[in-house]
Amino acid sequence: MAHGQSKAFTSAGRWIGRHAWWVVGFWVVVAAALNIVVPQLELTVARTSADFLPGDLAANQHLEAMARDFKVPPSNGVSSIVLVNERGISTGDEQYYQNLLSRLMADKENIAYVIDIYGNPLSRDIARSPDGKAVTLMIAAQGSVGSTRAHHSTGAIRDIINDIPKPAGLVVHYSGPTATLADLFSAMDFSLLIITLVSIALITALLFVAYRRFATAAIPLIIIGITLGIARPIISILGGNGALSVSNFTIAIMTALVLGAGTDYAIFTIASYHEARRNQIPVADAVAVASGRTAPILVASALTIAAACTAMIFTKIGMFTTAGPPTAIAILVAAAVALTLPPALLSLAGQRGLAEPRGDSTRIWQRRGVRVIRHAGVYTAVVVIFLVGTASILATFRMNWDESSMFLHANDSTRGYDAVYKHFGVNDIAPEYVIVRSDHDLRNTTDLAALELSAIALSNVPEVAKVTSITRPDGKPLPEAASGYQTGIVGDQLGNAAHQMVTASPELRRLASGVTQLSAGADDAVSQMPALVSGTDQVVTMAGTVLDGLATAQNIVSIASDGSTNNVADTLPILRTTLSTITSLVAGFQQADATTSTALRQLNSTFGPLITARPTARCQADPTCLVARAAFGQLDLALGGRASQTLRSIQGLAGVPADLVRKSNALLPQLRSALNTVENLTRQLNGRSPEQVRSDLARLTDGVAQLSDGMTQLATGLRQVKEGTDRTVKLTGQLTAGLNRASSYLTTMSAKTTTGPGTGFYLPPEALHDKRFVAGSQLLLAPDGKTARMLVTWKVNPYGEQALDISGQLPGIAHRALADTGLADAQVQSTGLASLSAGMQDQVISDFIIFATVAVLAVLLILIVLLRSILAPILLVGTVILSFAATIGISTLVWQHGFGIPLDWSVIPVSFMALIAVGADYSMLFASRIREEAASDGMVRGVIRGFGSTGGVITTAGVVFALTMFALMSGTVLNLVQIGFTIGVGLLLDIALVRSVLVPAAMVVLGDRIWWPAHPRPTSPIAD
Repeated sequence: MAHGQSKAFTSAGRWIGRHAWWVVGFWVVVAAALNIVVPQLELTVARTSADFLPGDLAANQHLEAMARDFKVPPSNGVSSIVLVNERGISTGDEQYYQNLLSRLMADKENIAYVIDIYGNPLSRDIARSPDGKAVTLMIAAQGSVGSTRAHHSTGAIRDIINDIPKPAGLVVHYSGPTATLADLFSAMDFSLLIITLVSIALITALLFVAYRRFATAAIPLIIIGITLGIARPIISILGGNGALSVSNFTIAIMTALVLGAGTDYAIFTIASYHEARRNQIPVADAVAVASGRTAPILVASALTIAAACTAMIFTKIGMFTTAGPPTAIAILVAAAVALTLPPALLSLAGQRGLAEPRGDSTRIWQRRGVRVIRHAGVYTAVVVIFLVGTASILATFRMNWDESSMFLHANDSTRGYDAVYKHFGVNDIAPEYVIVRSDHDLRNTTDLAALELSAIALSNVPEVAKVTSITRPDGKPLPEAASGYQTGIVGDQLGNAAHQMVTASPELRRLASGVTQLSAGADDAVSQMPALVSGTDQVVTMAGTVLDGLATAQNIVSIASDGSTNNVADTLPILRTTLSTITSLVAGFQQADATTSTALRQLNSTFGPLITARPTARCQADPTCLVARAAFGQLDLALGGRASQTLRSIQGLAGVPADLVRKSNALLPQLRSALNTVENLTRQLNGRSPEQVRSDLARLTDGVAQLSDGMTQLATGLRQVKEGTDRTVKLTGQLTAGLNRASSYLTTMSAKTTTGPGTGFYLPPEALHDKRFVAGSQLLLAPDGKTARMLVTWKVNPYGEQALDISGQLPGIAHRALADTGLADAQVQSTGLASLSAGMQDQVISDFIIFATVAVLAVLLILIVLLRSILAPILLVGTVILSFAATIGISTLVWQHGFGIPLDWSVIPVSFMALIAVGADYSMLFASRIREEAASDGMVRGVIRGFGSTGGVITTAGVVFALTMFALMSGTVLNLVQIGFTIGVGLLLDIALVRSVLVPAAMVVLGDRIWWPAHPRPTSPIAD
């Protein structure tokens, strides 16, 4: 690339001047057509905005993996709805909550999932503030956080909230990371309109001050208007087709840089045109000269800025990937417009005398150059010391990730945060998730105890307010799960047992006495068993005799019945009838015998003395008897003895002997009794035969024998029981004393270990089925039980530096607590706002190093080609980098130490992209002009002339660009304000010190060696 005048661009400028109307018409038609055909960039961004978070960010992947484990859509757009009633949550508020929940769960298009903690009575304390005035509802929006999809979902969620009538006193906010970014982007959209208007107003005012002609001032405005009118549709087309990633940052950064760069390019061309006109060059030639002189610089500048922006393609953060490449395209469009349209407009205006220069500041800038040259060494040292000193403030720099603090005015999400802080005391809706993933079900006491160890370790972190886990669902350890609580229960039970033992002691003594008596009775029973056995044998023998009699009776019956029956039971009625008949006969015999006996006694009294062998004494005393005796003797003799024989026969007819009748009367009652006995016996036999009864009697004998053996064994056992009971009674006192001591010890242990550092954990197996445990499991345990998550609520700002630093340590802290447990090999991860921010911070640093290196190398290469030197580009890039570091130091001093608001994470990368490119442009323009001038007159004169020819134009361009950046401060988003302030300060610092003092002073100190490896030229003496 040639120095000085470029013949090719001079010829191009001459052609453009001759066809000015065609050139102007072409650009106007292109801009109009593109804006008519292509949707506005804002619409494309709203429809296809890229994700804010890198897809491979570890915390983002962990968040989506956690969602999959818990069987919900893998969305990272997690936020919360906050319901607040300063009079306390009422029944009407709860009804609104239920209506809201139903509407949200029905909207699958905008809502990935809802976690209803408050709706479950067993877990509602987790979602309710301690003062009972606020309730939170966790909700995940469709779409990645920061994306257009998530932005639309945020709007839909707020529409649902506002669509449901609220009870009096109830205020509802949608807050959290997703809502905050959505509000941030909405604020950016609103800010961009203000920023654009303010920028144009400032540029217009400054241009009128600089040129004091409307036509001349209008040229840069037309340039940036046409550039934006063409660049925006081109980016919209590429973004809408997916060829380019776009976002709100695309519009903001691209607009700001195009406004500044386009204005600068127009100013450069106008400055060269004015220089030519001051040299009395005709308008057409002046336009050609201006094109030939500035076009190479414009091309190099555009390539420098485009290279710096394109370097962001190597990054992963959504802001960078969507801001860099589109801005590079816009800058190239700006360069194309700036190379052709300003010459055309200058040609048209110049021919009408509307673009003539006013005043000349060349000598003013030359005198300044002389002062710098005279004290080059001192100026160089002073500026370097100042820049290094201000850059050293970077040692105190803290990166700000608090997106919620980026709003200059309160909005729905910030009000939600304020309400949560007010009623919960901490940011309860921005927790950190610590995930423990195992290869087995964690729903057992051993693994739950291990999880509690991790929860304890995490809760001991100073920056942590509370840990919500399955072992502490309300953020506090379960009292029932504390070992102290369990030992207290055992202690109470032991105390009750001791009391019962004391109460039971009299009963035990009575038991011992009863056992003693029972043992003595058993021994006595054993001693009596032989008699029982003997008596049983006798009874069995007697029963056998009876059965023998019964058998005989049956035989008799059989004989008596001629074998027709041998059943005694059937014969008994006949026997009873027969016995009655016999009784009657015996009575008749007794009566007949009495009559016969009387008659026989009379007969015997009359004839008895007559038939005796010798007369009785009575007969001898009675003569009549003797006469009758003698007469009967004669008769008997006469009858041959038949008379005495007859009388003796009559005496034999005396009937049944009296003894026989008496005995019969005595025997008949016995027979009746025997008959009754036989009847009872046959009835008892119940149809059984004597053989069957004998079998039963045999079993009775055996049973009694076994009873005897059993009684012997019983007596032996009772003697042993007596000995044991005696020992039990003896030991009861000792046991009672021991129980009292154990109860006292465990109760004391419970008091010391239920709370505090000594708290242990023990959850009985039956507690795993408790309703509270099941309710907590739905939130804190995956359905398969293999993944547990803990919600870590920060005591510090979850967006703050402390939370970011500690978030990366949480998995290690939790995992170390699992050592020597069944979960020692478990996988522990963390995710959440702090982890995402920490991961983003690391990614930002990595991205910045990558694209900064690429940008510096690209700028350095372009400067080497332009200046055909190595040392000069290194010097220029080095001064730009030093200027950038000093700028960030000043910005840190103002914002972090002055206002107490650290610089947003986006400030350094975006500011570097702008300052490294624009700063190199100005230095490149200055150095190129110095080399051009020094080629004939030496370094000193080259510096002086370079000062004179470029001082005004670079200052004007720099101030315009700075004001454009300062216009960002008119927005309502703090990060844009900080970016605008930082770039604006950097541009002013570059204009006032780097380009005006440091670069020329350093070039003078180095002399012609600055153009190494070109041959140095002798230095000219300093002009007066």
